[in-house]
Amino acid sequence: MLLIDLLRSRTRIDLRHAIALLSLASIATTMVLIIVNLAAEQAEDGVASMRYLGMMALSLIGYMWAQKKSSDMISAEVEHILHQLRINLFDSVRKASPDTLAKLGQGPVQAALTQEMQTVSASLPLMLSGVQQVVLIICVAAYLAWLSTFAFVMISVLAIVVSAIHLQRIRKVNAASRDAIDDENQLFGSLEDLLHGFKEVKMNSLRRDALLNDLDRRSARACDTKSLVKAQWSREFALIQLAFYGMMAAMVFIVPIFTSDYHDVAVQTTTAALFMIGPIGAVVASVPSFTNSNVALRKINDIARQLEDALSEQHARQTNEAKTSEETLEKVRDALGNITAISLRDVHFAYPGTPDSPGFAIGPINATFEKGKITFITGGNGAGKSTIISVLTGLRPAANGSILINDCPMPTDALQLYRDHFATVLSDYHLFRELYGIDDIDPARAEKLLEQMEITDKVELDGNAFSTTSLSQGQRKRLALIAALLEEKPVLVLDEWAADQDPYFRAVFYEKILPSLRKQGKIIICVTHDDRWFDTADKIYHVRDGEFVDGRPPRRTT
Repeated sequence: MLLIDLLRSRTRIDLRHAIALLSLASIATTMVLIIVNLAAEQAEDGVASMRYLGMMALSLIGYMWAQKKSSDMISAEVEHILHQLRINLFDSVRKASPDTLAKLGQGPVQAALTQEMQTVSASLPLMLSGVQQVVLIICVAAYLAWLSTFAFVMISVLAIVVSAIHLQRIRKVNAASRDAIDDENQLFGSLEDLLHGFKEVKMNSLRRDALLNDLDRRSARACDTKSLVKAQWSREFALIQLAFYGMMAAMVFIVPIFTSDYHDVAVQTTTAALFMIGPIGAVVASVPSFTNSNVALRKINDIARQLEDALSEQHARQTNEAKTSEETLEKVRDALGNITAISLRDVHFAYPGTPDSPGFAIGPINATFEKGKITFITGGNGAGKSTIISVLTGLRPAANGSILINDCPMPTDALQLYRDHFATVLSDYHLFRELYGIDDIDPARAEKLLEQMEITDKVELDGNAFSTTSLSQGQRKRLALIAALLEEKPVLVLDEWAADQDPYFRAVFYEKILPSLRKQGKIIICVTHDDRWFDTADKIYHVRDGEFVDGRPPRRTT
């Protein structure tokens, strides 16, 4: 079991201590059964023993203490281990390149961090109960052997036969469970198409009908698969119950034939057998939890392994590069402390491809972006503007060429230092409601920005977070720009920021906001198609087929 392997490899507690507590709880429960049988014998003679009552009270107290102690210990430890798994995945995602995440897909990573973790966490109580009930069954079986050896042997043989059949059949159930999870994940993927592509679905009845038919097909398949799994589990439970009833019949009809003194303990053995109904049912009910947690942990491990392999490849590439000396890093820090210009010199970058289908490439790129000046980057769709921005901002390392800060070359292994000086609103931006990484926000400054963006009637700053992000696309971009400006970074990069603004606020952006940012001494880089406002820029670079083909001066009006 992957969960057991996980506990062994990552636990901070002594598992033998936990097992001892579980065993103590089971022994205490068995003692209750024994005491009840002994007290019942005395009750037949009209005697009530206070000694047995005291022993039962002690047994119950011991059970409650051991049960609580073991449950709290194991639950806290498993949740701690899951927390560590989440943190490790968070860190791997943080270190991964954009291409790595694009290859893995956001869906599987998100499912591993949420759905699969929840499955493991929710399965724990049933699994813990199942382990404890197994110990209880062993204890009760030992008591049964003490009462009647023949009855114990007969029941043990029957249990071994039924268990062998059950384990053989359970493999099919496990395979069906994995199929059910895969079918459900595919259904969720199609549902995401329906919700995220709602407008496109409304605009095309053929697409709508095809998507709904696909949803219906996937939902029906998931329904059939999960129904099959549940039916199989029901049959397994019925098999266990049938075996148990057969055991009861054997004890009252067969055992007396082969033993002469069985009538002296018939009531006690029958009581012990009846007492095992609950533990057996709990064990059977916990088996699906073991299966589900095993499948969930396997998916988590698959994602973690894929991320680890990708990070190992990244690390291998970085290891081949010369490590930057501390002296060079100090020069880089000094340059980043007062950025006056960022230059790209013969920069190249290419996406991975094949000999038959090479990946899109940019370069050579030569450009300079200066403090207190606005630079526009223009070009057609697919020309390479966003790729150039990703290299310029350090999201993707350049394959060749250099990025210079005040004529100081930027080493590849110092790109995080470099990225920390950029504030961005990219084309595929994400708007955080919480302003992470901005500790001391000046309320007056935030209020002024909200007024400048003309959304004071829709949103306000609530502590370190926006009161809402449920706005139109254009207004959400204004909030993203506010968040970027509150970072107080020396470089501001905006990728098609004005594309979602109405004509009025587009003019406000180009004619008021950008000039005011230029006066603040920022390096401003904007990807734009709005040639009406090209005269706002101090410099324009035009992109064609991954290269800057000209540096057209802005059309200034006098």
